[in-house]
Amino acid sequence: MTSNCLRPCKVLIAGGGISGLALAAMLEKSGVDFILLEAYSQIVAQAGAGIYMLPNGLRILDQLGGYDALVSKVDFADFMNYRDQSGEVIVTINGWATSMIERYGYPSLWVGRRELLQSLYDCISDKSKLLTDKRVATVRHLDDAVEVTTTDGSTYHGDILVGTDGVHSRVRQEMVRHATEQGVAQDYTEDHKIPAKYECLFGASTAVAGIPRGYLGFGVNEGFSYIIGTGPEDRVYWCLTEKMDRTLFGTDIPKFSKEDEDRFVDKHLNDKITADVRLADLYKAKLDAIHTPLREFVYGNWHLDRMIVLGDATHKMTPILGQGGNQALETVAAMTNSLMAALKLPGSKTLSKLEIDGMFDQVQTLRAPRASKMMRESHRRQCLDGLETPELAEMMFHKFPQIAQDLAAAFWNAALPPAVSVQSLPIPPKKKSVPFDDEIRAKL
Repeated sequence: MTSNCLRPCKVLIAGGGISGLALAAMLEKSGVDFILLEAYSQIVAQAGAGIYMLPNGLRILDQLGGYDALVSKVDFADFMNYRDQSGEVIVTINGWATSMIERYGYPSLWVGRRELLQSLYDCISDKSKLLTDKRVATVRHLDDAVEVTTTDGSTYHGDILVGTDGVHSRVRQEMVRHATEQGVAQDYTEDHKIPAKYECLFGASTAVAGIPRGYLGFGVNEGFSYIIGTGPEDRVYWCLTEKMDRTLFGTDIPKFSKEDEDRFVDKHLNDKITADVRLADLYKAKLDAIHTPLREFVYGNWHLDRMIVLGDATHKMTPILGQGGNQALETVAAMTNSLMAALKLPGSKTLSKLEIDGMFDQVQTLRAPRASKMMRESHRRQCLDGLETPELAEMMFHKFPQIAQDLAAAFWNAALPPAVSVQSLPIPPKKKSVPFDDEIRAKL
């Protein structure tokens, strides 16, 4: 704990997903008071698809104390392959997780969203600060605080409100409402610009014969693609992404029904995942499936007054590079860093509105360019795996197999070192050949 020298501050966190729990753990371990408001009755839900974790996210999890327990349940993805429409291998990269560990100190791995949430939940000592069935209804700004009223009529007061409540963020909606009242709605009404070019079916299945443990696979097809990975308890996680007939925006982006999912699945049941495994095999063994449009965005304005939104509430990308959850962890780490820097300044008074605005600006200035870059890279990779042009198909089938291993290493060598970690918490020592930039700066 580092609370002895900190100015007073209470943080309200709306949303108990990956970003919200990670932020709660960071604040608790840094000695900052908080309350987390979760809309649903459970924080660690039993169902859920998988999430691909990479060294930038795992390093933060290690700082919070949740890494060792998580990886003890997982077989690392130590080989990765790409397959064509017939399920035949185009190229295999062996030693994938091993090379990640050698370069960055951490592997890449598939884990269930439930397991990751449990790991983050276990990092928090005082569970009484995690309140369930507390859906945000309204937000009111007072002279020296922000007041949140939940749908059950309860009210909570804090110095700042952090919305980690997902792509349909209620905090974001309240931010837009306040902006409208202040006559600056044009700076915050961005939802009509958010595009969805793809639809996706995320799934989790019991073990399927023909999908080995410790597996990471990509399937390329004209107009659609697959990601397949194995995780704890012999589960198989999978993701089918298809380009829609047209790009939809804002309120035109639908919420899919079970009938929509059934039609989508029927169209793809005979898709070959490998030469011997079809989507029908995965779907027959499914534990859970989520059919959703894929929004791609980084908001232009993340904060207003005492409110800020983080994680999926402010940036969203296609899942093909596995960066959604990892980028969310970086963003809440950046929030913690900026808050801690402000709270360590001399004085006994709470943060002023000017200080809060400057702190929030710092988070957005640092994180928006990197999140935008990851979003663009994820989009480009989705176009490649979906063989969206003849040139991309030529690249995938004839050039990519020759350069895949070197290309992957070069990409991650550029993408991972700039990652954010929690500056107020120690970075566990890990032997690595490619240090993170902040680790290099810390030694200067």
